[in-house]
Amino acid sequence: MTAELGALALAVAVLFGALALASLRHGSLIRDGLVKASTFSPPEWRQHQRQSASWYERWGRPLALMWANRLRLRPVKVNRDFLIQSGVNPDRFTGIDLRALKVAAAGTGVVAGLILLPLDSGLTPLIPLLGWVGYIAPNRYLSNRRRRRQRQVLTELPDFIGLVRAFVTAGVPLERALHLIASQDQYEMDQPILATEVRAALARYGLGLSLDEALEEMSGRIGIDDVRLFIAALSQGHRLGIGLQRLLHDQELMARMNQRNRATAEAARVGTKLLGVLAGVYLPEFVILIMIPLFWGIVHRAFG
Repeated sequence: MTAELGALALAVAVLFGALALASLRHGSLIRDGLVKASTFSPPEWRQHQRQSASWYERWGRPLALMWANRLRLRPVKVNRDFLIQSGVNPDRFTGIDLRALKVAAAGTGVVAGLILLPLDSGLTPLIPLLGWVGYIAPNRYLSNRRRRRQRQVLTELPDFIGLVRAFVTAGVPLERALHLIASQDQYEMDQPILATEVRAALARYGLGLSLDEALEEMSGRIGIDDVRLFIAALSQGHRLGIGLQRLLHDQELMARMNQRNRATAEAARVGTKLLGVLAGVYLPEFVILIMIPLFWGIVHRAFG
């Protein structure tokens, strides 16, 4: 029994050791890649960008642009801020890309309807419906992606303000506090959106922008009123020399109160939806089993 427990403990230790080595290797690979990229010449850097491009940038985008040129498609008028808030680079995904994607999705829907047509001739009206669904699907996807990102930022905001307040209270300057918080999860696969945006703002700050301008650009990229209010208050306090500890404390309380209010409103909406589901499930049975026999009995006794 002791030998079996020892073997099990050894296997668990080896497993956790392998996981630890894998995580360290992942971080070291990223750091080594950054060091190596800093030594590239301009042709080597362009080749590195081509090799590290995604499958869409390498294959999908040239094909989409080719068909858009042949079909003479006009680019969709899409807001640049909307793409940025959706987590899409507007320089690599433009209005013509979106138009080509919408046309391709609509064509896919029509082809799917034609494939289903031999199964049942009554599915003919379904073909234009599938085409229309495919045409609006990319816009819906971008809207849902933007909504998910903003919801995640709202979830991260109170803890982020709390960390900034803790560093500032400990005597760390604001710029250094933002850098420490943004670099905590730099080498993880699932990075917080707010930390990533702060890291991009600090990069702009390092290129010559003032901290206030870099943070204002960040609030525009996120597109949330709570973040705009926090950045405006932080910039005003930093510019006027007001004590940041009290300001950050008030902002944290406000962010947590807004988070609690949103959770309460979401719970109320869930209750309303649940009532609708219950009414849809039980109301027909109530009408069929109780109301109709009761009404029939009253009519039968009255006019017998």
